[in-house]
Amino acid sequence: TSVIANSGVPREKFVVVSGIGCSARLPYYTKMFGFHTLHGRAAPVAQGIKQVRPDLCVWMVTGDGDCLSIGTNHIVHLLRRNPEIKVMLLNNQVYGLTKGQASPTSPKGQVAKMSPRGTVDSPINPVRLALASGATFVARAHDNDGPYLEEILTAAQNHKGTAFVEVLTNCVSFNDG
Repeated sequence: TSVIANSGVPREKFVVVSGIGCSARLPYYTKMFGFHTLHGRAAPVAQGIKQVRPDLCVWMVTGDGDCLSIGTNHIVHLLRRNPEIKVMLLNNQVYGLTKGQASPTSPKGQVAKMSPRGTVDSPINPVRLALASGATFVARAHDNDGPYLEEILTAAQNHKGTAFVEVLTNCVSFNDG
């Protein structure tokens, strides 16, 4: 929220759009306009808001499962179109909301509830996907490094075009460490 407070943009000009999953409740914790969408549909809703109200600062908050499973096609097209939308992907490498299933970013061999012998798929690398999709701003940070994360999110806020920031997060319940 300090990034938003220091941006010089009035709070009522911000909209936070989220999908489904561990990241989805973030709009409820902000004092801004928010929109909680269907699973995997945050990108088209964010694009629709930006098209109708280009004066608004639109942030999309999504998770590894929401964005990189059912929403993969939407994020690819958002990144290649390059509207002025800021994307914050919270990546905990697990479906924490559904109690520990492997996600598209789970490392190969990770033991999870639905893959007790370890996952067999190679993980999606969100940064590589963003770069391959033509994103004009791509960054990765860790949620435990507050000053660096704030620096990255400030740079994303100031970027003209779509900014994609992967935030590595820890799931203490299903993927601790």
